[in-house]
Amino acid sequence: MCMENKRFFIVSAAVLAIGIVLSGLSISFGIKTLKADQRTVSVRGLSERELEADLAVWPATFTVSGNDLSLLRQDIVKKTDIITAFLKKHGIQDAEFTVKEPAITDTSTDPYMDQTKKHDKYFAKVVVFVRSSNLKAVNAALSDSINLMDSGIALSHDYDSRVEYHFTKLNDIKPQMIAEATQNARKAAEQFAHDSGSKVGKIKRASQGLFSIDDAAPGLPERKSIRVVTTVEYILSD
Repeated sequence: MCMENKRFFIVSAAVLAIGIVLSGLSISFGIKTLKADQRTVSVRGLSERELEADLAVWPATFTVSGNDLSLLRQDIVKKTDIITAFLKKHGIQDAEFTVKEPAITDTSTDPYMDQTKKHDKYFAKVVVFVRSSNLKAVNAALSDSINLMDSGIALSHDYDSRVEYHFTKLNDIKPQMIAEATQNARKAAEQFAHDSGSKVGKIKRASQGLFSIDDAAPGLPERKSIRVVTTVEYILSD
């Protein structure tokens, strides 16, 4: 084959390759344009439920003080026994509470303590940690805790000692709530489509928000408001 023929074939092959590439780009551009013109609507759907909490956590806390460690220990044991008997009396079982190790402070080594004032040398903070699904029993014990003062026990009511109520069965209701939120999203999309003279098609994309669990109302921690929001984008058709 002569040199001119070889050049001819090389140029022809190059032109063909360029044509194929340009054709592919044209097809690709056409598809992207088609997708860009696709009409969609993005909507949110809410699912909300109000349910009873199913777990109470109560760090029942009291303090004792004294100047003799041996006597302090006896006082701790005595008052701890009174507390545990009190809890059992109200229906809280042994497996539902734990006596934590006392936290003892020696005030004589505290640089911030005014040593010129008279006070006990030792202070002990004792926590009986209650974790129970029997909310009725916990609430009854909490309401009746003022009577412990007759035994020389004053339970703390500060922030760290408050009762907390939790809802632990979220996994049991998640599927139903997500389905409900998605259904509500579709209703919103159908209303939008109706107003614009369109029809709702398939889901293009969807995302689920985080579940939130809050008190149903201020001062009502025993009841929880559970919410989830889903965001769904639907394809619209004429």
